[in-house]
Amino acid sequence: MRLRGCLWHKGSNGLGVGPMWMRRWLPYRKTFDAAARVHDDCYDTCGDGWSRRMYDIGFLIMCLEASRSDMARIMAWVYFILCRLFGWMFYRYDNK
Repeated sequence: MRLRGCLWHKGSNGLGVGPMWMRRWLPYRKTFDAAARVHDDCYDTCGDGWSRRMYDIGFLIMCLEASRSDMARIMAWVYFILCRLFGWMFYRYDNK
């Protein structure tokens, strides 16, 4: 059984995983929405671990650019760390 990418499905958009009702309670969801959608589009493309790392770093950069306060910058780093820790389950790995 392959665990990498086991929860990937096409068209996931927006910040956070799980039910939609839960996503609306995430801090700075609207601030980081554009970055999250670009990040999710990137996760739909096939690639390796290096590609995923670059997509996650791009997500962090876009979130930091959208941040207007210190708390938003802290949350950008929290979301980045969560992507690095758990993104392997949602990334579409190249199965060659």
